[in-house]
Amino acid sequence: MVMGESEKGINDPEIKKALEYAERFRDKVFVIKFSGEVLADGSIMDSIISDLITLKYDAGIKMVVVHGASKRISSVMDKLGLKAKFVGGLRVTDEATLDIVQAVLSDTNQRIVWSINKRGGKAKAVGISGVSGNLFTARKLHPDLGFVGCIEKVDGELARLFTQNGYIPVIYPIGSDGQGTLFNINADHGASELACGLKAEKLILLTNVNGVLRNRDDESSLIPTLTLSEAKGILEESFITAGMKPKIESCIAAVERGVKSAHIIGLKRHAILQEIFTEEGVGTMITR
Repeated sequence: MVMGESEKGINDPEIKKALEYAERFRDKVFVIKFSGEVLADGSIMDSIISDLITLKYDAGIKMVVVHGASKRISSVMDKLGLKAKFVGGLRVTDEATLDIVQAVLSDTNQRIVWSINKRGGKAKAVGISGVSGNLFTARKLHPDLGFVGCIEKVDGELARLFTQNGYIPVIYPIGSDGQGTLFNINADHGASELACGLKAEKLILLTNVNGVLRNRDDESSLIPTLTLSEAKGILEESFITAGMKPKIESCIAAVERGVKSAHIIGLKRHAILQEIFTEEGVGTMITR
């Protein structure tokens, strides 16, 4: 058992109940994606890490993390006098922007890894990029987007090696074409492709809204479940924002290719455990 936060969690009746339910997922793979901006909220970050540690070391689930850092990247660009531009929720990435993306993602990655490792006990994370071990082989998505990549191949050997040896791999989404050209990859799409490559049981996307809402200002408009056909049907609805569209597309792609379920959930305390291990959940689940 992991000491500290995870141990306190085991004594919490809700988490004890969740762990009993979690036995059915032992040795399965969960891919969790969240933005690096959660580092700014200590309470939420602590909760996410607590959930990761509980699921990994107490429930025996193989946890893999993918993260972005969109707001931090835009903030650094702004300080340098560079204007961030997005098309369809994807950041237009020229050479200067790519340098910033890599630097910010690498720094964010180290901070997340340290936040997990400082818990001590069995908790240990390792940070890698999508270039490590040729994890993400990519090609240019569209000339108008610059160095934005589309993943063509996932080599999950390195991620599997870490999970099998007690580590939580923490991955930032930079890919390569194998000839030295690097690409900025949307973290939602990267997490989806990785979930498929690892034959994951679940893909879980944490975001700043509590799932798919018909009205962003009304929590009661949450859509708790969507089938694949329903998810495809709402993509062009007016309430689907530019930021939410890649998330839904990523979930659709993962479920179509064998991931059992994909979840879009908000950044709330123990949101991962509540979504997975309670009947009502807290976000939107997409299944076949």
